[in-house]
Amino acid sequence: MMSKWRRNATLSPLASIPLSLILFIHGATLCVGQQHDLAAFSKIGPEGAGHADAIAAAKRLSQLGPDRLIDVLSAIEEATPLGRNWLRVIAADIADNGQVPVQPLAAFIKNTNGSGDARYVAFRLIKDADPELADSLVDGMLDDPSLQLRYEAVAKVLQAAKGAEGDARVALYQQALQSARYPGQLTEIAKALREAGHPVDLAAHMGFIKHWQLVAPFDNTDGIGFATAYAPEQEYLESPQHTVSQTSYAGKLDKVSWQSQATDDELGMLDLNPIFKNEKAAVCYGYFEIESPADQAAQLRLGSIVANKIWVNGELATANEVYHARTGVDQYIADVPLRKGKNTVLVKVCQNAQTQSWAQVWEFQLRITDPNGNPLHFEQ
Repeated sequence: MMSKWRRNATLSPLASIPLSLILFIHGATLCVGQQHDLAAFSKIGPEGAGHADAIAAAKRLSQLGPDRLIDVLSAIEEATPLGRNWLRVIAADIADNGQVPVQPLAAFIKNTNGSGDARYVAFRLIKDADPELADSLVDGMLDDPSLQLRYEAVAKVLQAAKGAEGDARVALYQQALQSARYPGQLTEIAKALREAGHPVDLAAHMGFIKHWQLVAPFDNTDGIGFATAYAPEQEYLESPQHTVSQTSYAGKLDKVSWQSQATDDELGMLDLNPIFKNEKAAVCYGYFEIESPADQAAQLRLGSIVANKIWVNGELATANEVYHARTGVDQYIADVPLRKGKNTVLVKVCQNAQTQSWAQVWEFQLRITDPNGNPLHFEQ
């Protein structure tokens, strides 16, 4: 029987389980061959790299009994992104081979220092085998570092809120607001609170950047702009701690200079078309500064349907030369270090020359979070 959740085996990985955890379960040590099979998924890559060994290993591992589930889940930490997908499916196959050990899996989930991805797979296995136990586990997940598990906990609170009235209803939505990280849940919460007379600035709550300095358009004919460092980019890379200059630059059509813009979009989306008159084959630069109270690890989470680059303090954080394929909140995630004090961020957003109606969008959104997706808030 195919596990009901196997179709969801491409969930994004959040890995941090020590490899030592794969060495035992119920006191039984993995044999050398099984350890070798699990290691195959740390070597699998694109274009067929390591696939032959992984296919053979998957066939053998899929025959294991459910008492080996934690061994397989623990191996996710060392696996490549493709390897993690394979291990999720293998775990589903193993779960079909007998009675799922729900209590050891529950203990595995409660280790919040472990891989969020592996813990979520364990949760789905428990949910299939023992829904009541899964429901009881959810109650302690509102602040879980795994966004997938946190989503389950918030969903339960939202369900309770829909059945409540008055102040109790508002209190439940406000509780959910503090823990929610998924945009769909957040917009649902904001709508409910607004209707109850408690409006929420969702963009600020999620940590979206709302105030920008922009300069555009520069030439992106035939995609040349993505790799071309125009004057604002050159200035920034030469002196990333300097505030943007007030001088004008030679743009695509005429002289251009920096201008202040802000977005009031609920999810921080900044639409460039009305600002720059729907210019096609164009590059726009966006800039902002933040003050960090301390040195800290952070993530930049960008949503953009067009090609983009981001620099932080002069260092390239991410580059994505993709046009009009898809977009969404947190589409691109880049780990970055923030230093105590002033930090500067430069964003490059490139529109191409496609004429189809679905290729006219030229916009982006950016938020800053900690490594677990919790929004960081800064004065701008």
